[in-house]
Amino acid sequence: MSVCFYIKNKNGFFAKKAPMTIKECLELSNQKITQFSFDETADDFDENRFYNSSIADYEVLILGVYGQSSRGFELSFEKEENAYEVRVCTPSTKEDWEIALRYIKELARKLKNTISNDREEHFSKDNIESFDYKKDILFGLQCFCYDDSPSMMPGLFREVCLNKEYAKKFLDSQNPIESFSKFFHDIQYLDAYSAKQRFFEDKNTDEIFGLYTLTQETRTILPYKPTVEFKYTNSVKDDDVKSWKMSFCIIDGDENNPDSYHNVGMSLYSDFISHLPKDKYRFIDASHILVEELSQDEILELAGNKK
Repeated sequence: MSVCFYIKNKNGFFAKKAPMTIKECLELSNQKITQFSFDETADDFDENRFYNSSIADYEVLILGVYGQSSRGFELSFEKEENAYEVRVCTPSTKEDWEIALRYIKELARKLKNTISNDREEHFSKDNIESFDYKKDILFGLQCFCYDDSPSMMPGLFREVCLNKEYAKKFLDSQNPIESFSKFFHDIQYLDAYSAKQRFFEDKNTDEIFGLYTLTQETRTILPYKPTVEFKYTNSVKDDDVKSWKMSFCIIDGDENNPDSYHNVGMSLYSDFISHLPKDKYRFIDASHILVEELSQDEILELAGNKK
């Protein structure tokens, strides 16, 4: 679910005006908008090429303000319609909406054009911030109350899982929108490592297994019961994964030296959860847990390799 807003590109006298560059899209706003679609610290990231490329070169970019945005908003350019599209997912946080609506206002001002949305509503730069986003947030939360299955929602930095119990808790609170927004924001900016999902094929059985790694003295966010994350579903399905496993890593020496990290064992993921002391983790949403820092001895014990 989402709400999409459209602003037509202003044409010149003799030809269509070219879509803006990424740099122009970001600099039109004074909100310190940044992009969250690409890792700019990656070795193969070409900063100059990226920021001078056209927004039309990308299917969609996720934008937001670091420290304030939780889900951000999507910006794209529809070539056939010659229009910019801003998409806000349902439900998004109060801050996500305020940042997105202000960006739409600034975009409309630059393009000197009006705004429409997929609900056949029309706005100008002067009244777009009056859009009733609170109604959309509440609608999104209410939808969870009619589904027994939990749902994953992408965030800027990590997925968040909600179910009807969490949704009802927000809706029953004194300020549902503030409660939900704080909850989602706090998870995005938790000082913890989100464990990466990896997949391997067992050479003996040809079966695929999913793997996580837990490292000594590292606060780590993990699923309580793993499933294939959305970003991998094009190549791996839940039914393809015959088992989930946890590997354990200790640090002997300088933590900044990769050679100090050593794998000390592996277990079935369900065994790891059953042996993990309850005072060492807590649920942060309907599916994920935050595992506190574990000592080397605690890691070795979980790995069945206690000294």
